[in-house]
Amino acid sequence: MFTHLFNNCVKFSIMAELATEEKILEAATKVFTRRGFAATRTQDIAKEAGINRTLLHYYYRDKQTIFNLIFETRFKEFFKGLFLIFEADNISLFDKIRRMVDHEISMLTKHPDLARFIITEIAHNPELLIEYGKKLGMNPRVLKQSFEDLVAHEIKENIIKPIEGRQLLMNIMSLCIYPLVAKPIILTMMNVDEATFGNMMEQRKTEVSEFIINAIKK
Repeated sequence: MFTHLFNNCVKFSIMAELATEEKILEAATKVFTRRGFAATRTQDIAKEAGINRTLLHYYYRDKQTIFNLIFETRFKEFFKGLFLIFEADNISLFDKIRRMVDHEISMLTKHPDLARFIITEIAHNPELLIEYGKKLGMNPRVLKQSFEDLVAHEIKENIIKPIEGRQLLMNIMSLCIYPLVAKPIILTMMNVDEATFGNMMEQRKTEVSEFIINAIKK
């Protein structure tokens, strides 16, 4: 009886700590996104999380520790999926485009602040993109080169119209990322609610893929 009660208390304690850690990370992501790393204080994060600064420091030593954990986790989650798509040598360029679009929209829908968070911090320190990519074994420049090589091959095989690989990559990224970054504008301008916006983004996975493919295929 006592052992069972003790185990339940330990389990509850662990769950409570995990919930607090997640609350802090979610709050930190929002604050970092709004203010940027340099202007953010641990007090800002604590206030957003609804806890005091002492409790925050119990879990995380300083804001740099929190930032590193968030950036690395989000970076890995987003770019690992893209690397797996580009490393697959048994699918066509068109299928890679479809999978890229699906991955980007799915990830950004799941983590609405992801694009703003990464863009904000890389704008302040561009080398973060390469630094974290290499740390995780996923250099974005290798990804870009792999994509450009595939595009050049498809042009040579007369499968697609001539286009710079980097221009095509930017077209894909722009069409996927912009609606999520500009979500407040879209919700207001189009007078739609969250559920309708979610349905629009799901539909957009097909719309964007086919729009791009139809624009480049011979």
